[in-house]
Amino acid sequence: MDLDGFREDGSFTRLYKKRVANNQDLVILISDHQNRRGTGKSVLSLKIAQKLDRTEEGLTKDKVSISVDELLDAYVEQPKGSALVLDEAEAGLSKYEAGTSVNKAMRELISMGRVLNKTLLLNLPSSGELDRDLKALCDWWFLVKQKGIAQGHFLAWNPYSEEPRTPKKKELEWSDIDEGTHLRNVYDYLHKKKMQHLRGDSEESSQRLKPSEVQEKIEKVKKNVRNETRNDVLTQLYRNTDLTQQDVADAIGLSRGRIANIVSDS
Repeated sequence: MDLDGFREDGSFTRLYKKRVANNQDLVILISDHQNRRGTGKSVLSLKIAQKLDRTEEGLTKDKVSISVDELLDAYVEQPKGSALVLDEAEAGLSKYEAGTSVNKAMRELISMGRVLNKTLLLNLPSSGELDRDLKALCDWWFLVKQKGIAQGHFLAWNPYSEEPRTPKKKELEWSDIDEGTHLRNVYDYLHKKKMQHLRGDSEESSQRLKPSEVQEKIEKVKKNVRNETRNDVLTQLYRNTDLTQQDVADAIGLSRGRIANIVSDS
């Protein structure tokens, strides 16, 4: 990938590898230092997502969203190791809407979803617009200085301030997405959705989820998290002990065939 600065020994790469090794999510914030649009944040988001997605199918259209509603669905439906993009994420994540059901759902998603080993990229014009509690849950921040150049920051909890500490790391450089590539197709799809949303002729423009519907989506995420955690425990129990699959099945109350599927999928 032509993202200059993604060194194997770099701070960001070390953080990413640590999260993968610990089976945890990674949350990345991308914004512009002058709150501008059109500075290549979408391209940067997609290139990073393509680089970090570890699934067999890679980054697909189903993994890019323009609303929290879509992101919640993708988080549940996309496999472990996926990279998910929420583009122009100020829609519904503003600090001025901190009490909304969507904002609460997003905070809950990030805070509890640390075991599914997915990467979330939140792309918005200004980091200052993001709900404070949500920002505190982010791990890394790319601040776009000009088109093609972003300053990397590690986001660290600061007990003496409402804002996290943001020590500077290496700059990241990127170029446009080549025409005729799979990633260009994903970008074109995302751009079309954003334009439809701005014109008001998309489903996201005319429909907002009710609090009960948002909570239903969160419950699906919780169930997914519980199942993933259970599956990891059962797999480690089977692989690291002398117990047979039938022993594990009898102890947990599942069929031996279900245990076999869990172990083979892990």
